[in-house]
Amino acid sequence: MSLNKKDKYFTLIVVSGIDSKIRQIKIHYNWLRSVFIFAGVVVVALVTLVSNVYLVSNQLDNRVVELNRLKEKISYKEIEVVNLKAKSNEIVTKTKILEDYLAQVQDLDKMVRDITGKGGYENQVSVYVADLSADVDLSNDTNEIFYYDYTDAEDLNNINSILDNLIAQVPEISSKLTEDKKHMEDHIYLTDHTPSVWPTSGVISGVFDENRGSHLHGGVDIATGVGTKVKASAAGVVIFAGRNQGFGNEVIIHHGFGFTTVYAHLNKIFVSVGDEVTKEQLIAASGNTGNSTGPHLHYEVIKDNAQVNPLDYLP
Repeated sequence: MSLNKKDKYFTLIVVSGIDSKIRQIKIHYNWLRSVFIFAGVVVVALVTLVSNVYLVSNQLDNRVVELNRLKEKISYKEIEVVNLKAKSNEIVTKTKILEDYLAQVQDLDKMVRDITGKGGYENQVSVYVADLSADVDLSNDTNEIFYYDYTDAEDLNNINSILDNLIAQVPEISSKLTEDKKHMEDHIYLTDHTPSVWPTSGVISGVFDENRGSHLHGGVDIATGVGTKVKASAAGVVIFAGRNQGFGNEVIIHHGFGFTTVYAHLNKIFVSVGDEVTKEQLIAASGNTGNSTGPHLHYEVIKDNAQVNPLDYLP
């Protein structure tokens, strides 16, 4: 007759020695089954725990490796930033040198434009500023080991090389520029002191070298109304301003470079001996004084103590 499992027991016989009493331990089936189930659960739990500890340990190791890689990357980037900053400062210094030089070029250009109305540098000289920021974007970074990126440094090296080449030429060009500027200033001064503008408005009524019977006409006559403005045809110093016999009221201006101009038959004189006048400055009003057949301005140009044709110097 079979027993129900709930009434089933296992007998454990314990013998400690030959003469000892035999001990019997009865273990109920359900209790033994519970022990085995518990032991199985414990073994599975231990295996799961050990597996999880191993996985977490591997993840921590990977994190440590990644952090070390990022630390190395940041270290390299710090070196790169320091190098870029040093090169940028060097470029700023060299650029300032070139800006000073370009300022001289612009001064010369302004002088040229004042004379000719043309210039080749205005609005064409600019300073270009490149954005040299080197921010690190770690969020989009790959898992590859970071190495120093020389791209920005090479760009700065190229800029530095160009600046070095330009600066090396600056002393020679600057010397030539200074010489050209001096020549230009001399040219401006000469042009300003050379008779080259009409002294008044009107109609030519007498020409140079015209036979006047007892003498040849030493200038040009410009017929104009009494009181018309008379201007200096060049910059200079007034060496005579007053009455001069047949010329009537007269002004004589010395311009330097061998030039002297004469303005005669004036109605009024607005300058005095010793006055410095500029080109086209108002000096008198035309008239009909002295030996004159009608209102006009007698105008002479004297070069190296000889009367020359004023028309050769008028536009």
